[in-house]
Amino acid sequence: MTVSLAARAATVVGGCAMLLTAIAGPADAATPVGVCTNSYDPYTLTQLAFDPAAQAIFSELDTNGDGVVCFKFYPNGPHAGHYGNLVDDKAAPHT
Repeated sequence: MTVSLAARAATVVGGCAMLLTAIAGPADAATPVGVCTNSYDPYTLTQLAFDPAAQAIFSELDTNGDGVVCFKFYPNGPHAGHYGNLVDDKAAPHT
């Protein structure tokens, strides 16, 4: 029985893919508590002084009580008097 070159290549590629999956394991999509997602930056109450509205709701957003929330500026500038979006730095997805 003769095995074609394409069949051999497919076997090697398939074996490598299975090996990489076993080594790397599944990706963990959850963001750990105390860490902002990639598109947000951590801010303290003092650092949010540029946005009094954000400061006003800081304590409500800081549900894990670590004194940090995650903030992302709106890409097209302020909208309806707000500079960006706020979420707590807790495990994703943010609720």
